[in-house]
Amino acid sequence: MLRKIIPLILVCFLVSCIPNKQIVYLQDGEIVANEDLLYAITYNEYVLQKGDILNIEITSVDPSIAEIFRSSSAGNAAGQLAQNGADLNYLTGFLINENGDIDLPLIGNLQLAGFTLQKSKIEIAREVKKYINEPYIVVRLGGIRFSALGEFNNPGRYSILQSKVTIFEAIADAGDLSILANRKELLLIRKNENGLSTHRIDLTQRELLSSPFYYIQPNDMLYVEPLPVRQLGGGVGVTGFETFTTALSIISSALVLIISINNLNGQ
Repeated sequence: MLRKIIPLILVCFLVSCIPNKQIVYLQDGEIVANEDLLYAITYNEYVLQKGDILNIEITSVDPSIAEIFRSSSAGNAAGQLAQNGADLNYLTGFLINENGDIDLPLIGNLQLAGFTLQKSKIEIAREVKKYINEPYIVVRLGGIRFSALGEFNNPGRYSILQSKVTIFEAIADAGDLSILANRKELLLIRKNENGLSTHRIDLTQRELLSSPFYYIQPNDMLYVEPLPVRQLGGGVGVTGFETFTTALSIISSALVLIISINNLNGQ
């Protein structure tokens, strides 16, 4: 009986251990150690969509006129210290509504969905110049919001107050991936004007640095499935040491059981 149990334990040991190749990011592959490489990072300028929040600052030599263009809730929001940065952006920013417009004080509705930030700045400036001479205008996204689902250490919804966020910054914000995460099969779900698109991303390959998905976009969803070893992980272990101690315990129990059975048969 022991001869049948030991091979099964060895199989569990080999299957359940997670090799480094499955948990290390941006592996070198055939690259020579210590070799300096440059990667051409691809960044596609973001196109504004319905539901985005913009921070718009308009200043001029006459502060009283520029004050007209401030969000009506800005003053109240500034005193709400209990709110975090993302909430403040929601209160003080300008929401692109379901029609693709923002409601700018004095100007009214202004179509911005489908524009880049630079083009939005030009459109806003054209309208503001009707009331202010030589205005200074800044248009920013109100942070990059994303969702982290699956095998993250801290899954949830996040907002990073930056204009550009890499996929690794997003992963770090969600507490990194668990050791059981399948880093070769991250699923990125991206919203666009035509609906949703899905993309499979291999976090272990350096080619990701030159990929159009190296930077995430607002409202991206990141989903990571567990490795198959998780089916055994709860009872066997995910590291070599965990598996060894579990296997040793199983062998010990099997030996005690076999000895007990032999003693009973001998009586």
